[in-house]
Amino acid sequence: MPAAEKRVFPRVSVTLTAHCRIGNRFVRDAVADLSEGGLYLKTREPAREGTPVRVAIALPFTDGPRFCTLVGSVARIDRDARGSLKGLGVSFEGTEIATLDRQALNGFLEKNRSRAA
Repeated sequence: MPAAEKRVFPRVSVTLTAHCRIGNRFVRDAVADLSEGGLYLKTREPAREGTPVRVAIALPFTDGPRFCTLVGSVARIDRDARGSLKGLGVSFEGTEIATLDRQALNGFLEKNRSRAA
């Protein structure tokens, strides 16, 4: 039986690439979904729960991309049936995200939620 859903914020599926700092390592990986509370990063970069994550991403808007930096920590480690790393769930909870970055994220999510509805 699947674990109980812990997410508070609705997720928006995306196909975006982000420049990430996971702990002290830098990677460029895909973001599969995004919400006000976190994101899912498709990565093979190993990390432990609680590892700090900083994600620089360009969110597409009709008048051009808005670049923002999202800060969080690893909340979940996702592995396939063989135990290989598939991705990381990153939570923004307990971290400070700059006002302009938060506004860009919320504007992007609002626009894309209404489009999916």
